[in-house]
Amino acid sequence: MPDLPRLEIIHEHEFEEQLAALIPDAEGADDFTAAAEDLLSREPRSGRLASPKLGIWALPMFPVRGQTVTLYYTFDERAVTLLSIVAFDD
Repeated sequence: MPDLPRLEIIHEHEFEEQLAALIPDAEGADDFTAAAEDLLSREPRSGRLASPKLGIWALPMFPVRGQTVTLYYTFDERAVTLLSIVAFDD
């Protein structure tokens, strides 16, 4: 069975700013999101629908400095748009 084409990954400006604040090292930040981007490019419904009305999905990430991290995104037939990445205290 051939591989299906992957969806493009788009980073919103707010996502980029939040990721840089969460993980200041650019290479480390890229490494942190690489697996999620790979997964979402193939299976964008892997997260949970956080806002059905707005079509915003949430994907839990590994904790950072003891905080729970969630990636918020949306997608269509051609691309996944990473909207924000937020750290929460448990």
